[in-house]
Amino acid sequence: LVKTIEKTKKAMRKAAKELDFIEAARLRDEMYELEKLLKEKTS
Repeated sequence: LVKTIEKTKKAMRKAAKELDFIEAARLRDEMYELEKLLKEKTS
């Protein structure tokens, strides 16, 4: 799960660099969901 979050973060930065803000926002939302999932699993 941590690796997936990192991969999503990289993709988000790349999308933002290419001015693809819709994709960057989608990836950001996906990343937040994954991080929330990770917190629930570890607590």
